[in-house]
Amino acid sequence: MGKRVFLLLSALALSTLKLMAWGGPIHISITGAAYEALPAWQRDIWSGQRVALVNRYCLIPDIAGMPENRAELMPYTILPNGERFSHLPLGRRQDAYLMEYYFEKAIELLKAGDLDGASRYAGCLLHFLEDSGSPAHTMPGDNQLGLLKDLIPTPEELIDRPLHGLVEDGDVKVDLKDYKPRLLGTSSAEAVFNLIERFNPMVRNARAQIIPILEGVFDHNSTKVDEGRLRAATMDAEVVADALYTILSIAKDRFDPAQVATLKVCNLSSVTPLEVINQSYFPQFTYFSNPYFGYPLRDATLEGGTVRRPLILSVVDNGSVTQKTFSHGIGLGTYSRLTYALPERVYDRFECLVGLQPILGSRGAVIFTIYADGAAIYRSGLMTGQDPAQKVSLRIWGIRDLSFSVEARTQAKDSNYAVIAQPTLFKMEGPPPTNLVSSVLPTQ
Repeated sequence: MGKRVFLLLSALALSTLKLMAWGGPIHISITGAAYEALPAWQRDIWSGQRVALVNRYCLIPDIAGMPENRAELMPYTILPNGERFSHLPLGRRQDAYLMEYYFEKAIELLKAGDLDGASRYAGCLLHFLEDSGSPAHTMPGDNQLGLLKDLIPTPEELIDRPLHGLVEDGDVKVDLKDYKPRLLGTSSAEAVFNLIERFNPMVRNARAQIIPILEGVFDHNSTKVDEGRLRAATMDAEVVADALYTILSIAKDRFDPAQVATLKVCNLSSVTPLEVINQSYFPQFTYFSNPYFGYPLRDATLEGGTVRRPLILSVVDNGSVTQKTFSHGIGLGTYSRLTYALPERVYDRFECLVGLQPILGSRGAVIFTIYADGAAIYRSGLMTGQDPAQKVSLRIWGIRDLSFSVEARTQAKDSNYAVIAQPTLFKMEGPPPTNLVSSVLPTQ
């Protein structure tokens, strides 16, 4: 399309758009920056759709309800299960369903040569990601940011006004410069699993900009406002670039070998458990009180619930027991439950070590249990602070949920410093296994 068509589409989109989430200008800026970050071979594939994708299709969920667009665009906003497109970051299950639907449709149509149809479905996916990374959309249950008026001093003239638009309305120029998009997976299921782990910090990053933006608004400091919006929009664009890059890579079966190699294993401690809500925190019911009042901690444990300490386990090495420090894992207490949603038929093996931290947990006693889709597939038996860690190796092909439970078996209230070290998912290579779940019993 020529420059005049480009300008016409831009003017049409912005003149008829009912501003929601970021609003048209920032959606367009984010999508344009993400598109330009793609490698040349991918930009060439979609060069004919660039104008429509950047200036109209990434706005479909906002403009589909307009009378002149309903017949053409409304079908793109209805999911196969009957749900409507969401403009808000939801829970992991809903996010996965929505993302995977648009991922798969874009890939399917790209493979069929329908570039325009593919760019429409891709545009809807991008809009969801961009909306979820818009600061005003990240406060759970408080889309108009009413709670913020109780948390920061609000000028009298704004006390009755919803703050949503003040946070997100405007325009910023996003430039990803030398950003290289990440491959999220070689299938849509794997890609969405990894996209969620890009999505969650994107939401938290956007949420962190709300107060700086409002402070700028209240102080009439436009520089501070734009800086906060740009911090959110830039990370938004990086995640959008990853999604576009992965869609095209899967559709064309063209992958960077180095990026594929990084996907062979997944550090499960880097994945957000299902118990974590709103992409950021454990709710009150997930807290434990033994050995301290707290919640599971990534890559460390907390001595007394206050001091961060490394993950240490006693391990058997060349026939003798020695203490080893681990950089990755989970430190937690007893009566804890952690659940991870896995992409089906991507990973076939899970490994970790479990035990008590030998220094802090010397007087502890626990039982570890691992569940696959609710069925117990591993039990440690009684483990004390004097026992070496047990190595766990489990077949998990076809499993959707992998859960960990730690139960107390001592009255000591300060010693159950449980550790799950090096929890690792291994991607299936070669033909899929015939048995779905089997376990290798732990060795003492």
